[in-house]
Amino acid sequence: MGRLSILCAFFLPLLIVRCESVEIFGGNEAKPHSRPYMVLLKNPGFCGGTLIRPNWVLTAAHCKMNYSTEVILGAHNWKEREKEQQRLQVLKWVPHPYFDFRKKLNDIQLVQLKSAAKINKFVNVFPLPTSDENIKKPLCSTAGWGMTSPKSEKLSNVLREANLNIVENASCQKSYEKLYIKITDDMICAGPLKKRKDDACPGDSGGPLICSNSLRGIVSFGPQCGNPKIPGVYTRLSAKYLKWIRTTIGGALEN
Repeated sequence: MGRLSILCAFFLPLLIVRCESVEIFGGNEAKPHSRPYMVLLKNPGFCGGTLIRPNWVLTAAHCKMNYSTEVILGAHNWKEREKEQQRLQVLKWVPHPYFDFRKKLNDIQLVQLKSAAKINKFVNVFPLPTSDENIKKPLCSTAGWGMTSPKSEKLSNVLREANLNIVENASCQKSYEKLYIKITDDMICAGPLKKRKDDACPGDSGGPLICSNSLRGIVSFGPQCGNPKIPGVYTRLSAKYLKWIRTTIGGALEN
């Protein structure tokens, strides 16, 4: 995945890098249907998401939604009508009320489906964490159908995945100071492993950041896919966001 896919649009000084979606740059093709919680949100843009309840998807607030958005579950190759797929419609979408596109704040959104997904080995929920404890191991992963090259606008047909290293926020902030972006405690930075360029790119926005088998973040933004000097930024599932999710969908976080 490339970092460019991480954002739909990222404002640089005097320059706008436009990205309708983000795809994994580098990385590897995922084993088919090995990530049954992955969601593809198609039209008017192209984003990823995570199924957190049979009828609720977690994604990024900058991912554009409307009533014609197609929600594709159980996909490996989304361009084919695989028998494992479920294609559902949107009932409503709820971006965080304080989402700020310019400052990249509160980039989190919930999408309610018109009908609940049929849970099976190809389509399943990923339980949200019950707390926002710190990530103990620096190695995490993300996945998506975003662009596979920062120089190409072509999206991946098949699901790809990439391993990433967590970058401390203080170090990450130094990379973003010239871009006038504040890295907050509600963000996580992650970049390619040493000597690799694996990353999230446009088209991967809204997809999950998974650390130690726990859902910890949402693909949010970044100025350049696969650049080890500038980590990608993910919305951190902090305590305030977990509370907001609980309030919005009702009930406890456990599935």
